[in-house]
Amino acid sequence: MFAALGRAAARHKWGYLLVPLLLAGLALTAAAGIGDRLSYGGLIAADAESNRAAVTVRDQIGQGGADTVVIYRHPRHTVDEPAFRRGVEQSLSAVPDETVVSTMTYWSRKLPVLVSRDRHATAVAVLLTGSDDTQRVDSFHRLRATLRADGFQIQYAGPVALLDETAQRSLADVRRAELIAFPVVFLLLLLIFRTLVAALLPVVIGGLSIGITLGFLGLLRGAVEISFITVSLVTALGLALGVDAALFVVGRFREELTRKDSVPDAVTATCATAGRTVFLSGLTMSGIAAGFLFFPLGLVRSVGLGATAVIAVSAMLSITALPAALAVLGHRVNAGRLPWPRRRTNAPAGDGWAKLARTVMARPGHYLGGVLMVLLVLTAPFWHITVSFPDQRTLPVDASARVATDSLRTDFALSGLEATQVVVTVPGRLDTPAGQEVLTAWAKKLVRSPGANAGFIAATSRHSAVVYVAHAGNAGDPAMRDLVRHIRAMPPPPGGEVLVGGLPAMAVDTLDLLYDRLPWVLLYITVFTYLVLLVALRSVVLPAKALVVNALSLGASFGALVWIFQDGHLLWLVGGTRTGYIDVAQPVVMLLMLIALSMDYEFFLLSRIREQYDLSRDNTAAVALGLQRSGPVITAAALVVLVVSAIFAGSGVMTVKQLCVGMFIAIAVDATLIRALLVPAVMRLLGQANWWLPGAGGTTSSGTKHTAELTGHRL
Repeated sequence: MFAALGRAAARHKWGYLLVPLLLAGLALTAAAGIGDRLSYGGLIAADAESNRAAVTVRDQIGQGGADTVVIYRHPRHTVDEPAFRRGVEQSLSAVPDETVVSTMTYWSRKLPVLVSRDRHATAVAVLLTGSDDTQRVDSFHRLRATLRADGFQIQYAGPVALLDETAQRSLADVRRAELIAFPVVFLLLLLIFRTLVAALLPVVIGGLSIGITLGFLGLLRGAVEISFITVSLVTALGLALGVDAALFVVGRFREELTRKDSVPDAVTATCATAGRTVFLSGLTMSGIAAGFLFFPLGLVRSVGLGATAVIAVSAMLSITALPAALAVLGHRVNAGRLPWPRRRTNAPAGDGWAKLARTVMARPGHYLGGVLMVLLVLTAPFWHITVSFPDQRTLPVDASARVATDSLRTDFALSGLEATQVVVTVPGRLDTPAGQEVLTAWAKKLVRSPGANAGFIAATSRHSAVVYVAHAGNAGDPAMRDLVRHIRAMPPPPGGEVLVGGLPAMAVDTLDLLYDRLPWVLLYITVFTYLVLLVALRSVVLPAKALVVNALSLGASFGALVWIFQDGHLLWLVGGTRTGYIDVAQPVVMLLMLIALSMDYEFFLLSRIREQYDLSRDNTAAVALGLQRSGPVITAAALVVLVVSAIFAGSGVMTVKQLCVGMFIAIAVDATLIRALLVPAVMRLLGQANWWLPGAGGTTSSGTKHTAELTGHRL
């Protein structure tokens, strides 16, 4: 099949080139302005209790919530002076009715928590119009453009203000990273290939992958939710994996040019080997990324859709457009040779890999034990992971929304965003003295809950009320989640209903949903990956080994991430700040993405080992020679991903930084400890059992010829 594809690409090369270029042109048109049409929500399921609480506050009570908190501060006047009140109320009166549902001020509710401790500032809780976060962000933009108050400093805190600044910074970081990443990756490929043309091809494939995928997402914008985080992910993955796949194909083509009699034969052989590997690797990675669709969260599904699309596009371009370009270029793929000494062949040198292969083959048990110890040490911090809903700590310390939100914690008794929102609805009327007495008595029970240290009634309507229960910790603290679960277990007022919301409850609901679906996703990934590897490698043992090894790699990556961001080590190196938690969706997103990336290198290595084993039927020689020949390619591909991850990890948004640093750690561990040492050692110890397939026959030869080739072959 893949040989036939190579022959077709060589025969109809201009058609294979023009179609992707035409698609890219159309995609750029579809993707134009995609940044203005992105979703800002998607982390809460519509039927989650915390979301239903927010809807009740907005639609039934009409006040008592806070999409954003506007902080008015005056250096001379205090809230007790008429001039202060007059300035705030005049400012709020200019806001159009279509922008806000309601505002809650200190003077309207006489709530002390809305006044700063020095009484020079007040917080105004604003409910914005809009049925979802994206529409509420638009309302926030109109609010911010309207509010003015002479002599006052105005700051914006709260969920929507944080979300808006996170999105804007994330998109700006992507644009900056693109300007840096493309030339840096090109220079890296120049060092790998040592010719201008060969180095340029993978960068072009990566750029086309990004453009076509963004165009595809732009066309789907009206039908599905596309998160702003997806743009960052598609750009980073498209560049890293598009370049990786193309690098593998171009490297193999240059190798085949030295063996085949014609360019079409070299293209055919490249598609039959590297093309097959790239396609199966892309199929596996995109299939794994499709596991995101199991989660009924807009953001997670959006990430899954973007990742699946960009991986699939990269793989398809690498087995269609790229072979056609190679057929057009032929030997000119080596044009633009850089003026420094080259090695005897087109691939990077394999002498070091040959030496490593001999060493691992000689002492596989030592390497297996040593690598396992290192991986277990790296994994250890994972066992005390704390996950939380993103708060102000996801932004840099100088971000305006973070400064304002931190002010709520330090200057006000409001406790920032950490208060738990409790919405109670009763059959009787709450706007009567008897109803107020019942509500007050029940609210006092809430405040006496374990972990609660304060509370207040924010708003009431005829049958409903909003009560806030404060806690000294952050929203991600286990004690806060325990408080949410305790309140939900409390009996409601007679005949009433209670909904618990707020940031801590959102974290609980999202975690419960993710963990409920996660076992099914892992089962899907395990079965899907095993079946693809079974077909690709024709072995029942190697797919199981790959899954176990990848689990060890993932554990080490997660542990290192917890040690850095949650525990606060080496932050000077990654340019971040200690969050004290890992973003609630990060474990799931990283789990699927890192499994997919790990499988990429698994295919690169095992496909070459399988190729050598089919020639020699000698396991030891096949593993050693496969490591020697694929090692330089894996190293080069890993370097590209490491460089791209490092550049995108420069984002000031902790959600993006955590993901990119996690990718960097995973690839560094995978390309060194896992592929170079652990996998060869395990395969050496398993011996011929690696290739067991029920019903398949085979003989074993001594492999003397191939062992000799190992010691003398240069890449």
